[in-house]
Amino acid sequence: MTTTVKEIIEAKRQAGEAAFLWLTHTSICALYETEEDSHETGVPLQTWELDPIEREQIIESGLVDGMGVLGCNGESALERAEEICTRMLKENAPTDPTLFERITNQLAAAGVEIDRAATTKARAESPNVIAVFKSEDSDEGLDYIEVLDGEATFWGYSGEIQTALLTEEQIHNDYDDPAITQGDLACLRFIERDGQKLYDEADLTAISEKKEKESSARRETQRTLTLTLPDDFLKLCEEVNTTPAAVLEGFIADLCDLREGPYVTNGSDERLFAEQYFDRCGYRFRD
Repeated sequence: MTTTVKEIIEAKRQAGEAAFLWLTHTSICALYETEEDSHETGVPLQTWELDPIEREQIIESGLVDGMGVLGCNGESALERAEEICTRMLKENAPTDPTLFERITNQLAAAGVEIDRAATTKARAESPNVIAVFKSEDSDEGLDYIEVLDGEATFWGYSGEIQTALLTEEQIHNDYDDPAITQGDLACLRFIERDGQKLYDEADLTAISEKKEKESSARRETQRTLTLTLPDDFLKLCEEVNTTPAAVLEGFIADLCDLREGPYVTNGSDERLFAEQYFDRCGYRFRD
């Protein structure tokens, strides 16, 4: 326990039983003489700015009486949950195996009522569920928090999680262009069933879409080339009464089996020989 946390604990003890300790989403800890003083017009007895470790230590002490934005004691459970999840996801690695439980503990410390049984069930259905909690903003009475593309998303909870789970084999079969690599999977949470890792399809789709955008942008930078052609190639084209562009476009069309002008394949044999040439030059195997 750090010196600052010990100082806060001692300050609250000395302030008396009515003292109210408030912790903001920006890690400012404020001590008030009473809970009423913690509202907008209240002036704290003392304040401290905490680092992430100190923040967790003061929460674990059980002495925090309220959490959120200063002057906003009336905020809803959903608002408190949004603040805590946003901060914790920003400060921590998403695949940290302790992260979701630590977030849940902070939610509980902030007065968010966690349904532990529903949380356990939901986590077994999806790797990205943080918690199920009671919410006055939901028709069902319960909301669940799911991490999608690195951000906390809130849904009404009706007893089950709607998600598609894929095995590694299914991922490699379904996502081949662009491919989902082992490195990509290492950045995702998963659940295990019968010895198999199962991943949320929403995560995989997000990665695939991001890779496709990056690939498209990369292709655009390479689309237009300026070549300085040697005289020998230019003379050869003149001898057969064609243009350098027609020869290059024809080879590209044969190599890639293209059928729309100006890239139109010359035939099946030409496609075969173009591919054999490409492979014999070793282009497929170059780093």
